[in-house]
Order: sequence, then C-alpha cells, then structure tokens
Amino acid sequence: MSATRIPAKLISIFLCFAWPVPMSGSFAAGSPHRVVTCPYLKSGLQFDVPAKFGEMPAIDFDYPAKASQFSLRDGNLLLVAMDESEPSRVRIVISAQLNKTKGTYDGQILVDMGGNQLQLYNGSVHCKVASGAATH
Repeated sequence: MSATRIPAKLISIFLCFAWPVPMSGSFAAGSPHRVVTCPYLKSGLQFDVPAKFGEMPAIDFDYPAKASQFSLRDGNLLLVAMDESEPSRVRIVISAQLNKTKGTYDGQILVDMGGNQLQLYNGSVHCKVASGAATH
C-alpha cells in the first residue's frame, strides 16, 4: 500500500485556514469604534457599541437608565434598558433586524419617557451603525 503525499503548498494553504482565531468577541486591534444611532420622535438615542462581547453600552437617556441586555450580531440589534432607581421599570426596548439593502437596522422601539407615571412611545425605528464616537 503506497502512501499518498500531500503537496507542501496545500499543507500551507490548509494551515492558513485552519489556524485558530480567537473568538473572544472583542474587536481586533485597529478596528473602528462603532456607534448606534436610533432616531425616534424629535429626539433619538445614540450609544457606543461596547468593545467586548457581553459588556453593556452606556445609555444617555432623559432618565437614568442602565442597559440590561444588548446584542448586535447575526443581523440583529437588541437593547433593553431599565430605570436605574427603579430596576423593574423598563425604559428602552429596541428590537431590529438588518436591512441589507438600506444598511439600517429596522424594527420597533419602545421608550418610557414619563417621570412618576408611564408615558410610553411605541413605534418603528431605523437605526444606523457607523464608525466614530457617540456625541452624548
């Protein structure tokens, strides 16, 4: 039985594709910082995408809010932010999917803009993700 030799060129090509790549979710060095902008009503929401997978973005909203869930991957955008002083009160929910034609994340937004009473806005949203830094 004769052994089949694999050419050295094929081995080097295979190693290039098979080389382990870290999948930590963090951006590669030198990759641009990303900012999500979601306009609604006359205002909008803008926040920086966290540098590491699993981290939550800082939210600048009319009332102090803290992100409890965030995901921007596989063509989906999800953000849930709760009131900082009343953690059971939902302040922001964005659920959107990538529209490859427009390059926007299109979906729904729900925001509670009320102080002591609920003042809900629920409507469509078209978020953009761009390189740069958020201007809070």
